[in-house]
Amino acid sequence: MIKRNARFESYKGVQITIPRTLVLTTDVFDEFMEDNGLYKIGLSDKPDTEILNNFLSARLPFRIHEDLYAFISHALKPIAIRSSSLLEDSHYQPFAGIYSTYMIPNSSNDERILIEELSDAIKAVYASVYYKDSKAYMNATSNVIDQEKMAVVLQEVCGTNNDGLFYPTISGVARSINFYPVQPEKSEDGIAEIALGLGKYIVDGGSSIRFSPLTPQKSPSAFKC
Repeated sequence: MIKRNARFESYKGVQITIPRTLVLTTDVFDEFMEDNGLYKIGLSDKPDTEILNNFLSARLPFRIHEDLYAFISHALKPIAIRSSSLLEDSHYQPFAGIYSTYMIPNSSNDERILIEELSDAIKAVYASVYYKDSKAYMNATSNVIDQEKMAVVLQEVCGTNNDGLFYPTISGVARSINFYPVQPEKSEDGIAEIALGLGKYIVDGGSSIRFSPLTPQKSPSAFKC
C-alpha cells in the first residue's frame, strides 16, 4: 500500500517505512498446542501462573527456528512480541488489549539467548489466551474459547539508541470516526492521538496531542489529561 500511495512521496525529508516484522501464523499456534497437549491445561481452571509455566516448558515447532534466527540477524532494536488473534479483529466485540504483549531489549550478542527470550515471549503470548481474565471476557462476550486462533507478530520498536538507552519515537492511535468533531471537521474525518514513546501511554490515558487528520494544524484540544 505504501508503494501504491503517491501521497507518501510528497513530504520532503519524510520516509514512510514498516519496521522489520515477522508473523507467526495461526497454524503455528495450532501445531504448538496439539504437539504439546496444551488444550487440556489451557481450558482447565488452573491458576494463570501454572498455565504459564506449562506453556513455557513446552516446545515451539522446530520448523520456525530458522525463521527466528533469520529475523534476529537483521533486527537491531528492541523487539515487541504481540498477539494478533482472530477475535482481536472483531468489529462488534473487540479483544484489543486483552492478551499479553512482551518486549525484549535485543541487547545480547549471544544468538542462543535471544532465541530463548523470543521463544519464551511467544509462548507467554499463547498462554495469555487462557488466563482467567481472558476467559472471563470471552464468556462476557458470548465467544467460544475453542474457536480462538492466535498469530504472533514480532516487530522492531521504532526509536534510537542514545548513550546506552533506547528512546522510542512517536506512537499514535487513529480512529476512522470522530464522535466529537469541531467545525469544520466532520465525524467521518476521523481523529488521531499521538505522544512520544510507546502506544501503551496513549491507551492507558496519558497526556497526548489530539487532532483531526483533515486539519492537523488546528487541534481542538492540544493536550488531553
